[in-house]
Amino acid sequence: MNIFLTGGTGFIGKSFLKLAIKKNHYVFATTRKIKNKKISNVKWLVGNFDKNWKNELKKSDMLVHFASTGVLKKKYNTKDIFEVNFLKPLNLLLNAIKYGCKNWLIISTSSEYGKVTLDNKRLSINSSRKPKTDYSKSKALFTDMAISLAKKHNCKARIMRLFPIYGPGEHHKRFFPSLKRAALKGKNFIVKNPSELTDFTKVDYATEALIDAINLKKNPFKHYQIWHISENKPITVSEFAKKYWKFYKAKGKLILKNKKKVFTKHVSNKKSLWKLN
Repeated sequence: MNIFLTGGTGFIGKSFLKLAIKKNHYVFATTRKIKNKKISNVKWLVGNFDKNWKNELKKSDMLVHFASTGVLKKKYNTKDIFEVNFLKPLNLLLNAIKYGCKNWLIISTSSEYGKVTLDNKRLSINSSRKPKTDYSKSKALFTDMAISLAKKHNCKARIMRLFPIYGPGEHHKRFFPSLKRAALKGKNFIVKNPSELTDFTKVDYATEALIDAINLKKNPFKHYQIWHISENKPITVSEFAKKYWKFYKAKGKLILKNKKKVFTKHVSNKKSLWKLN
């Protein structure tokens, strides 16, 4: 399969690209920087992902869209976030439609749902969405636009909402890399939300699921589908931290703050999960 890939140099996108090559797919991968390293089955496209990539889109069987910004809240302003997460992807889809690339795998996030109260309910693809941040609002807005375009132009859009992903290549300021770094250096580490229940999912599992999902013959549909990506093994943040604190044989202390505070949970129900088997 020929894949047009955005965000292939990011955390999860890089893992996806590596596995796609291993599975013998050919990838047109957009990048903002020139890549001197030649990789078999990859053609690097230097420039913005919404540029007029006419020839490459015409040759692509599937568009896989990872590129986004604003996960680290303090790094970008509102204008940047909506430009990268909505306006540019919109242009990308319009170009894809124009040049006949009508199969899309759109990578989104469980943060589209916003905060979920601590009750017995788990998130489903039909759960109401109440995004709170610019990042989650922009992702929800683009999801809706992708679905609308798919219906109007007879395309197939598979929306994949990722629950918290962790592993190699993750930004150093995020929770898991910060925890690991403190553990290996023998420093203390503060866990600010120890009671929060979360679907932590390894990046390798998420990548396998996303590669599996580019097969549109599996779970066939007409115009769009929405799925959750999660290992579905919810654990509290404190349990997760203690697990890896022990794994790395940390000598520092885990400091659990706000232990009595009630936190929200982000857990998927089983029916909404993309299943690998």
